[in-house]
Amino acid sequence: MKRFLGFLTIFALAGVSFAWSGLTPAQEQDKVELNRSKFMRAKVEHSKQIVEGLAMENYDAIAQNAQDLMLLMNESMWNAFQTPEYVAMSGEFKAAAEHLREAAHNKNVDGATLAYFEVTLTCVRCHKYVRRWGQNPK
Repeated sequence: MKRFLGFLTIFALAGVSFAWSGLTPAQEQDKVELNRSKFMRAKVEHSKQIVEGLAMENYDAIAQNAQDLMLLMNESMWNAFQTPEYVAMSGEFKAAAEHLREAAHNKNVDGATLAYFEVTLTCVRCHKYVRRWGQNPK
């Protein structure tokens, strides 16, 4: 009997916790927006660290943060759309980040600065596209 009550208690607790975890559509959207905000904050933080690395000629910091930006591309948040334009822009970003990392490994501050500019341009172009696409989906 004790064993049965134990199983019943565990089952009931599992059901209650499952019910509590159910979010309304508005709550789900808030959660997505929070995750997107954290994701974007991480990209901005890596970018700041790259600028600091460029100013201080800290090639290790430049290379590491370029690598971290590339790793963010593996996150599901990165793949906002599957349009040919978005995929192409993601490829341009990755190539620019690789150029940045390579210039840092070669201790080439001028090359790294130009590559960072390329990274920034791809970010701005893509964000412009995403904002436009969100207003007028194809």
